[in-house]
Order: sequence, then C-alpha cells, then structure tokens
Amino acid sequence: MIIDLDIENKNVVIIGAGLEGTKKIRLLGDHKCNITVISENIGPEVINYKKKYNLKTITKKITDVDTLNEFDDVFIIFAVTNDKHLNRKITAWARQRKILSYSVDDSQQSDFGFLSIISIEESIQIAISTLGKSPIMAKIIKGKIENAIKNIIVKSDIDNIKIQAFAREQAKKYIENPKERKDFLRSLINNPEIQGLISKNNIDKVKERIINTLDKLEDNNGR
Repeated sequence: MIIDLDIENKNVVIIGAGLEGTKKIRLLGDHKCNITVISENIGPEVINYKKKYNLKTITKKITDVDTLNEFDDVFIIFAVTNDKHLNRKITAWARQRKILSYSVDDSQQSDFGFLSIISIEESIQIAISTLGKSPIMAKIIKGKIENAIKNIIVKSDIDNIKIQAFAREQAKKYIENPKERKDFLRSLINNPEIQGLISKNNIDKVKERIINTLDKLEDNNGR
C-alpha cells in the first residue's frame, strides 16, 4: 500500500552517515522534520547539509541500542549502518517502542520501503513500486516513463494545483460542508473564465476571483 506520510516537525533519527545515510538526509531534508544523525564518522557532505537542513549530528559509534533510550518522541528511526546485526537490533528496539523503523539491508525487518519517485515542480509526485520485489526494476521503469509523464503534465496542471491549494484554505473559512467545499473546488476547474486567466498566467486575478466568489456565498447565506 502506497501512503503519503506527513513528517513535518517530527523527530527522525538516522544511524549511519555513509552513502545510504546521506541519501536519506537528502530525501528527508526538505520535509521540515527534525533530523538527528548519529555516526562514528561524519563526512564533509553531511556537514554541508547540517546548516541547510538544520541537522543535529552526534559523532558516536553505536554498539549498544541502550544508547538510543536517551532520545524522546522519535517518530522514525533509520538503521543505515554497514553492520547488518546492529541494524537488526535497532529495528527490534524501535518495534518494542512502537517507533517506525527502516533497515537498509533487511526489508523484512523494516516497517516501510522506499519507492522510485518522479517529482514534477514540487507539486506532483508519482510513485513507482514493485511491492518490494525489485528496487532495481522500479528505478529502471522510472527511467522509461519519466520523460513521457513530464511531457503529459503541462503548466496549467501545475498552476491548477497551486490554485486548488489556495482555494481549499480559503473555502474552509466560508464553507462548512465538506461536499459543498468539494463542489466549489471542482467548479473552479470547470470554469472557463478561471481557466482562461490561468492560461494567461494571471494567477493573482484568479485568487481575487476566488475570494470575491466566497464573499458572495457568505452574503447569500446571510452570515
């Protein structure tokens, strides 16, 4: 099952700062979570990410998982060391404490896996999964379809996503009924005038029309 996990402001611990640890830092860094990296060796690339992602780094060799008891309110822990036995001990420790965990070398011990992701202008993510059977094939398939998908998605699609995000937040202030909010949002996509403004890149005018429409709805409802 593919899910979109919200990790904003959550505490994430990455044990290991090698190639896999660095990959996880890059992957998580833009999601505004609180990342702590623990490793005997903290390389220059991780140091460079320290300021960019506000990382907390601890230079320490983990040999006993009891050391992890000092961390409070951990949401996810990543075991990405080159010691398979230690990684397994870390995931077992996390499971006992009902903390989500990921082991770089043992998918059976992990609570989740990573998918091959196609990202489009920070607005769309398309996940490709082989259900854990072959991460290599997931990457190969991604390479086959990525350009085709990006050619299908046009600028107006991206603009509509941004407009929908704005309209949803505004509609929550005016429309209490979830179905009515959904109908309102769909009406924007089907509105030729709104879509015409979007095609002309007149986004500010679209937002103005949305607010005016919601104001009229409020007046008509006698609020």
